[in-house]
Amino acid sequence: MPTLSPRRTACVLALLVFGLTGPANRLISTTQAQEAPPAATEEWQSLSIGRARVGYIRSTTSTDVVEGKNRLKSRTETAMTIARFGQKVKLKITMETEETPEGEWLGFNSVMENPPSAATRTEGIIQGDQLLLTTTVNGKATQKKMKWDTALKSPAWQDRMMREQPMKPGDVRKLESFEPQFSRPMTVTIKALDPEEITLQDGTRKTFAKVAVSQSLDPKTIQYSYTDDALKTVMTRTSMLGTEMVTWAVSKEEALKELSGEDVDLAIATLVRTGKIERSLETRKVVYKVSLADDDPAKYLAEGPTQSIRRISPNTVELTVTSIVPPETSAEKAEAADARYLGSNRFLQSDDELVVKFANEAVPADAQPWGAAQSMEKWVHQKVKDKNFSTLMASAAEVAKTLSGDCTEHACLLAAMCRAKKIPARIVVGLMYVPRDSAFGGHMWTEVYINGVWVPVDGTLGRGRVGADHIKFLDASFDDADAMDGLAAFVPVVSALGQMRIEVGAVEH
Repeated sequence: MPTLSPRRTACVLALLVFGLTGPANRLISTTQAQEAPPAATEEWQSLSIGRARVGYIRSTTSTDVVEGKNRLKSRTETAMTIARFGQKVKLKITMETEETPEGEWLGFNSVMENPPSAATRTEGIIQGDQLLLTTTVNGKATQKKMKWDTALKSPAWQDRMMREQPMKPGDVRKLESFEPQFSRPMTVTIKALDPEEITLQDGTRKTFAKVAVSQSLDPKTIQYSYTDDALKTVMTRTSMLGTEMVTWAVSKEEALKELSGEDVDLAIATLVRTGKIERSLETRKVVYKVSLADDDPAKYLAEGPTQSIRRISPNTVELTVTSIVPPETSAEKAEAADARYLGSNRFLQSDDELVVKFANEAVPADAQPWGAAQSMEKWVHQKVKDKNFSTLMASAAEVAKTLSGDCTEHACLLAAMCRAKKIPARIVVGLMYVPRDSAFGGHMWTEVYINGVWVPVDGTLGRGRVGADHIKFLDASFDDADAMDGLAAFVPVVSALGQMRIEVGAVEH
C-alpha cells in the first residue's frame, strides 16, 4: 500500500511556505514472508498539487536472508519540483527501512536533497532497546543514543496487518509507530470509511474502498487512500494549506514524463489576504481579528512581550501585536535564558569558523548586547546578497559559506552569530505582511534575549526593530536533544494556515 505519509507531506509543505514522504510498501502477508522470500516489487506514483503534476514517487521492496531469517527492505524515492515566489525548488527525499517479517524495526536511512544545499541524512540502527541515531547536516555528523520501544511497528507491518485483518466501514485501528525524520514515536489512526466512487484519470468512474489515515504528530492533516480489491492503493489525497496533494498509481513511463511546466507556487497560493496596512514596517501596534473555520486560532498563536490575545468566540480571537525594544536594564527577578538558546547545534552552528568570524566582523568591540544584535541583524541583511527561494532550509554554517537564501537562511545565520557572541537566540515561525499583495505570507525571523526579554530581530529586513506586521506562531531553539524543538514544531501550523482569516483593525505607527 504505497502512500504518502501525511506528517511528512505537511513538513515539506511547511518548509516550502515558511522559508517527506514515508516508506511506501507493497502489502506482503506475514505468512508469505516467513515461508519464503517474496519477489522484489517496484511501484510508481505520479504526484500532483492542485491540477499541476509536480513529481513522482518510486517504491521498491526486497527481501534478504540473513542467518536463515528474512529481512524485509523497503525504499521510497520522492522527487518534486515546485516554486516559491517564482523560483524553482527541486527536492528529492529517499527513505530506506529494514525490518523483520513481524514488523520489528532493524534500521532506517533518510536522505533529503535540496540543491544547492548539502544533503541532510538521518540514519538509525536499532539494537535491542537502544536506537543509535546519526544525523548529518552540512557534511558534519552528530550521534546520540535513544531509548527504543521494541513494540513500535514499521509502516510495512501496518500494511501487512491491514491485508491479513481487512477493515470494514466503521472500523478504527490504532498502532504505535515511529517517525524517523523527527526521531519520535507516534500513534497512527486508521479509519475505514464507506466505499466511494471516484473519477479515474481516463475519465471513467469506479468505486473503491476508502480509509483515512492520521498521525498524532499532526492529527488534523488527514490522508485519504483509495484501494482496489487487491488492496493496492490507486489514489491518495491530502488537503492542506488551502490546496490538495494527490497521488495516482501509474506506470514508470507515466511517472517519469516531463512535468507540464505549470509551476505550483505555494508561497503565493498560501498568502492570507487581508486589509491594507500603510507603512507596515513602521507599525508600533496593530490589532488583528484572527479566525479559523473549525478550530481555535489561539492554539497556533504565541503570547508574550509582542503579542496578547483576547477571546471573541470559540473560533475567533483579537490579537494585539506590539513592536518592542528591550528594557535598558534587566528586571530584578528576570530569569537567565536556558542553555539550549546559547549552544551550538546541527542547524545553528555557532562554533563554526565562518559564523564566529562574521559575528566578530559585524560587532563593534564596545557594543552592548542589544547594539550587538542590531549590528549583526544589519550585517546579515547586507551580506546575504543572493536573496533566493530555492533552498528549503540551510543550516547557519551553509549560509555562512554561500551568503545566499531566503528568510529561513537569514534567521538561522543571525541566530548562530548571536549565540557566537553569547547572546541567547532562537528561531521564530510566523507570518509577515506583504504590502504588494495586501496579504500575510509565511516568514521566519530571530529573537534575542536581552535584559530578561525576548526581542525580535529580522535579518531579512535589517531595520534594527521589527514592526507589528509580524505575527508569531511559535519559536524553536533547534536543540539537538529535543526532536520537537525544531522543524517538527512547524507541522501543526500547516493544518491551520490554509483556513486562517485575518482582519486588520486599529493601526499605530
